[in-house]
This record gives sequence, structure tokens and C-alpha cells, in this order.
Amino acid sequence: MNNKRTQLAERRAELVNRIARQREELTQAFTPLRVPFTFADKGLHALRYVAKHPAMVAGAMALAVALRPKRWLFVLENGWLAWRIAMAAKRRLED
Repeated sequence: MNNKRTQLAERRAELVNRIARQREELTQAFTPLRVPFTFADKGLHALRYVAKHPAMVAGAMALAVALRPKRWLFVLENGWLAWRIAMAAKRRLED
């Protein structure tokens, strides 16, 4: 029985070392992607905030349009298109 416990302890130690090496390899492999993932995470956070506060976004856009209507017409057209695309994607992901 002692021999089996010793074997199990050795096997466990071997697996723990292997896991540590694999974690280190993953860390090194994903290090170049850290900055893009950070930007993507911040972008998703901003999108969630906008989705939770649409009235504030609409108010800010209305104020901007009132102050500079010609400049913002282009932005509003593209923003409306982007909003429709985002809502369509959201509906598809929820289904």
C-alpha cells in the first residue's frame, strides 16, 4: 500500500510540474495578444454601458447635433446604421 501511495505522490508531482510548464507556455504564447485583448475588453465594456444607458447617449447626440448640425449629420447617419447592425447582431446572438 505504501508503494502505491508513493507512486501516486510521484505522479501527482509530475502532473503539477507539467501543468506549471503548460501555464508558462500559455502565458508566453498570449503575451503578444494582451494589448489587443485589453482594447477589445474596453470596447465591450463601453458597448455594454451604451446599451444600458441609451437615453444618455441619445441626449449627448442631440446636444451635439444642436450645436453643430452639419458636422454631425454624417456621424448620425453612420451611427444609426451601426446601431441597427449592432441590434440585429444582438438579436441573432440571443436566438
